[in-house]
Amino acid sequence: MQDREWKALANNAAKLYLGTEKEGVGKFLYRLRREVPYAQLASQLAAIYYHSGVWEWNEQKRGMKFLLLPGNWQEKTIQHYRDSLAQEKEGTYIEDYIEDFSGSCLKVKSKQAQDELQEPLKEGLQQKCSPQKFSQQEAAQQEELQQDEVRKIEQTKLSAFFGY
Repeated sequence: MQDREWKALANNAAKLYLGTEKEGVGKFLYRLRREVPYAQLASQLAAIYYHSGVWEWNEQKRGMKFLLLPGNWQEKTIQHYRDSLAQEKEGTYIEDYIEDFSGSCLKVKSKQAQDELQEPLKEGLQQKCSPQKFSQQEAAQQEELQQDEVRKIEQTKLSAFFGY
C-alpha cells in the first residue's frame, strides 16, 4: 500500500487455497499466515480502513481495489473507532440512515431496537443450551456452532455493508 498503487482485495478462498489468487491484500495476509479465514479478514480491514479515511475504494462490487490515502493511518483509525463509540453511546448503532455503495439509502435500527430484537434469540439459546443438558463435549460442539452462526451473521453484515 505504501507505493500509492491500487491494490486488489484478492481474498477468494478457493483461489487462495489453490495458490492462483492475484496479488492483493488477501494474498498478502495469506502469506503472513497460511490460513484462508485469516486472509479473508482483508474484507473487514478494507471496510474499516475505507470508513476511517485511510483507504480509497474504487467503488466496484467485483474487482474491488483500494488505495492508501495520505495521512497518518493510525490516527485516522483511532478517530474512527472513537467516533463509533460515541455514536453507540448516543443510542444509535450507526446513523439513522446511511448511504450504501450503490447509492440507495438504508434504514438502520437503533442499538436499543437491535438489542430488543436479539433478546428472544438469546433467551431461546440459553434454554436450548443450558449446561445441565449437555456433556462437556456436546457443550463445546454447541459453542462452536454458535460461533459459526455469529461468523455467518458478521459476513452477511459485511456483504450488506459493501452492497453485494
